[in-house]
Amino acid sequence: MAEIRGRQARVEELLDDVPLRMPDGAELRARGGRRQTRRRVALSAAAVAVVAGAVVWAAGPGGGDGGRDVRPAGPSRSYGQGDTPYKKDGVVHLLRAKELPLYGTWHWQERDRGGDVDLPLGKVGIDDVGCTPTGGGKEPDQSRFTRMYRGDENAAARHRYAEFRSATDTDAVVRHLRNVLGDCGMERRGKGADAYYTGTGTGPRSHLRVYLEHGRTWVSVVETVDDFDRSS
Repeated sequence: MAEIRGRQARVEELLDDVPLRMPDGAELRARGGRRQTRRRVALSAAAVAVVAGAVVWAAGPGGGDGGRDVRPAGPSRSYGQGDTPYKKDGVVHLLRAKELPLYGTWHWQERDRGGDVDLPLGKVGIDDVGCTPTGGGKEPDQSRFTRMYRGDENAAARHRYAEFRSATDTDAVVRHLRNVLGDCGMERRGKGADAYYTGTGTGPRSHLRVYLEHGRTWVSVVETVDDFDRSS
């Protein structure tokens, strides 16, 4: 109800002298068409956003299993042609001491290059703690890079990185590494980027950790040995 000149009036009375014009059929159809167009555009944009998000997840580094011991689904958008997680613009960048696993425990420091810096990937381990492959066989042609580290109380570490000519060569080396680790009793523990291989029981290999990572034509192996009585 509304108050007009001291008396009550119904809404219908207010509209008695107000001309009302309904849009014709053509205008109604045009309005409906514009609404449908806006709806289709919004739905298409949402679908593109969902697909783009899925592509970024699948193609990013470490997709699937943290990038450890698995081949990434595709190159990261941050990489240029031929780049890898350890190579940028043609320059190889091995892990710095603070980037190594267990840095908070052993406080790694880079040390001078040792005599085993050109050691093939087939042998796993540091000094007298490791796994030596059985049988012969020459590894595929590769470019190798190595950095050595020392830690508190006799701890030691190494990062080896190699590039191969083809994915077939890479697969062959990765299979060989897994066989070597399995043959000497190393088991995979942890998940994702934190996964590593270590020895079972209480022997020397239980102090060894091996982090294996690879892409289409490259392999990275990080090894750490913590402090223990190696003479036992």
